[in-house]
Amino acid sequence: MTIPLLQLDNLSKYYTGKNSVVMGLNGVSLSFSRGEFVAITGESGSGKSTLAHVLGGILPYESGEMLYDGKPTSHFDSIDYERYRRENISFISQNYGILAGCTVLENVVSALLLTGMTKADSAKKAKQLLTEVELWEFRGRRAAKLSSGQKQRLSIARALAKPAPVLIADEPTGNLDPENSAKVIHLLAHAARERLVLLITHEFSEAEAFVTRHITIADGKVVSDLPVKPVEDVTEATPEASKKSRHLSFWFSRLQIRSRPVWSALVLLFFALTAFAVFAFLGTFLVNLDDTPTRIYDDSAFPNGKLTRIVTARTDGQPMTEADYTAILQTPYVNALERYGYLADVQYAWQEGIDFTYDYGRDVVGDQHDQTVNMTATVKIRDSADYLKTVPLTNGDSFLKEGRLPENISEVVAAGSEDLIGKSFQVHIQDKKNWGVTARVKLDVQIVGVTDYGSGLYFHDDLGKSVMTFLYYPEYCYLLLPNESVPDTHVRPSILLYNRLASRGQDRLSLLDIQNPAVFDNLRNWDNYLDLILYPEDSGEIRVNNHPYILCVEVSPNIFDRYTVKENCDQVSVTISDYAYTDRVLEQLHGKGYMAVSPFREGSTKVNPKLSQQRMQTLLVCILAFVAVAVLQILVLRALFTAQTESYKLLSNMGLSWHTARGSVFWQVTLFALLGQGITLGAVLLCDHLKVERIVHLLRYLPGHLMVLLSIVHFLVCFFTAWMIARGVRKQVYPLVRKFADLEEVAE
Repeated sequence: MTIPLLQLDNLSKYYTGKNSVVMGLNGVSLSFSRGEFVAITGESGSGKSTLAHVLGGILPYESGEMLYDGKPTSHFDSIDYERYRRENISFISQNYGILAGCTVLENVVSALLLTGMTKADSAKKAKQLLTEVELWEFRGRRAAKLSSGQKQRLSIARALAKPAPVLIADEPTGNLDPENSAKVIHLLAHAARERLVLLITHEFSEAEAFVTRHITIADGKVVSDLPVKPVEDVTEATPEASKKSRHLSFWFSRLQIRSRPVWSALVLLFFALTAFAVFAFLGTFLVNLDDTPTRIYDDSAFPNGKLTRIVTARTDGQPMTEADYTAILQTPYVNALERYGYLADVQYAWQEGIDFTYDYGRDVVGDQHDQTVNMTATVKIRDSADYLKTVPLTNGDSFLKEGRLPENISEVVAAGSEDLIGKSFQVHIQDKKNWGVTARVKLDVQIVGVTDYGSGLYFHDDLGKSVMTFLYYPEYCYLLLPNESVPDTHVRPSILLYNRLASRGQDRLSLLDIQNPAVFDNLRNWDNYLDLILYPEDSGEIRVNNHPYILCVEVSPNIFDRYTVKENCDQVSVTISDYAYTDRVLEQLHGKGYMAVSPFREGSTKVNPKLSQQRMQTLLVCILAFVAVAVLQILVLRALFTAQTESYKLLSNMGLSWHTARGSVFWQVTLFALLGQGITLGAVLLCDHLKVERIVHLLRYLPGHLMVLLSIVHFLVCFFTAWMIARGVRKQVYPLVRKFADLEEVAE
């Protein structure tokens, strides 16, 4: 005896409300075999659609039994029904039940893929089916743009795409004209040659010529079950290859994205905004973890505490070489190198009213009977005055814009326009740390070149050598100057030593002739000698003005070089492009074997309470803002993804498993997150190009590994959002689901 394909035994289905119970099916007993084309009719609300949904595994039942191929289904849960629908049922609904945003071809291919068919085979089979229903020429059109008849034929093509033994059509002709209705009935009759076809309809007359059986239902009960014509021999469907398609989750995620272009653009924009928010708020948080900007600078160690300055020396204490200069300049973010590093702590002033002013006073000379009053003018260098620098070694373009480089200590290059060339003026130099706050050095200079680099004046290397030679200067003393006009052969060095003997309580001048340079070198180290002045023997006089502490001498370049520093300086001052790169530059220099410190950081030992409080407030605001963004992302995206619920329900009826649905959600979120971060990166780079200071500031402070960290944090928030979205899909589409293996993953 042949076992029925589907059998109902006293089956009942109830709909329960808050205060009522409605009978959907009441003790229905029926059996169906392969090859039958059964028409089920009845009035609206009679229970025929409920019967179709129970037979299709879409609705569970409360009592009785439904057997499929002789096996009971009363114990089925959501997972079992999912498998049942995927493997055994094709469903056609009155409202077409198609993926409206997808193309005609994608609708059919998606159904084939869910049977386990490969993508290539699915495409071939889809062409065959769409040709049969006269829709192949519309394969690239979105299903939403089809006519009613075309939509229903697409629904049938998709149902036929599944080699399921049972095809259930619920009111497939309800919205069609007679011509399209006849086409649909003919297609269903053709499908009944190899499977069981159940047609739920109001108009039995449309299908009377084709059906083999007519069942009438009223009030949830079968009132008639009449044969119409004999069942023809069944042609078994050719079983599809057992190959299973890989990456269904990814395929369906792309299907969901492509089917809703406007929705996808909106979601992508939101992901880009959240990525930018993570960059802005967490980036600001990471930047403010460094409390250095809240500290008060103490200039006792380094008078020059510029943020972009780094002092560097060799670990072995030896003087720097050209190879060292090259290695330091090749360090990322290093812009320039001052070879005489100590110069960067010596201030100079050359613009009256800008970096220095005159304090005027009176000097009274003589006794009370014969007094002379002389007006005096004392230079006062402002704290804002710049620091000395020689022509630097740079990593950029040519340093000089116009003119030439300085050739001696009396020539300089100035940052500015070409009209500065040729101008002469006096420079006032002050080293507060070593000379005291009242000592000054005056130097007459002329501008011989101009540059676009930096600001202020750039001096000759001899300035560095001179300043390094003397540790102390009397007030308003001229620097040691090389004079080319004095021949080397006529120079015999002598030393005028101003000897302050505090223990004897007296000051005296002593003149010593020094024939041996070694003796001179020895005298240089005496702590009680404050001034070392070289002068030509045949000058006829020691040029000393009226003040006993002011001395001035000129010597030839040969003498100058002999008694000044011949070797390179043992420390250099490095200028970096921005303070934000300080940690990275220090790390690089240490890695190259150099000692390096940031004067600003070394001198910032005290905290400004007001700035510290502002920093803590900023940190708190950043954290709260990030949390708000994360919560907003979860809520908004969950709301946006509810638009996909209906398509997931349709796909689940076609056999989409929970495992695949969940994977498609995670794939969508991952793709949106990647594209959103890409858009954010482009926007950030554009802001950097446009010099948007806030963005530039963050970029400079955030090295590559911190940028990656921000990206990971955004991904973590996105994955948590995906998990929340998947929970919503499970609750609405797969309420009783538990984890199980999806389609076998074997090679396509």
